[in-house]
Amino acid sequence: MAQNNTEQKITREQFLSLARLARLSFSEEESEDFIRGFEEMISFCDGINSEIEGDASTIREVGSREIALDDLREDSVCPSLPNEKILSNVQGEHGYFSVKRVVK
Repeated sequence: MAQNNTEQKITREQFLSLARLARLSFSEEESEDFIRGFEEMISFCDGINSEIEGDASTIREVGSREIALDDLREDSVCPSLPNEKILSNVQGEHGYFSVKRVVK
């Protein structure tokens, strides 16, 4: 469970700055509730970090993320649907799906 420290982990100014960046507005009561919630989450995470950093023998070995080439499957070409069939129910241009532009 989270520990109650007298030290405040997040300041009101930091919270208001985050809320402004997210374009959110809160009442005084909501702000205080969120700040307390953030402090509880930070305390909880600090507790987890101190447990892990305090005793490295409890950290399990996860091994390497490298994969040997022998472990990879061989590439193979498989039959697929023809473009005409795929595009039969949608608008397409030059054999591709048409989508609305989302980036200016």
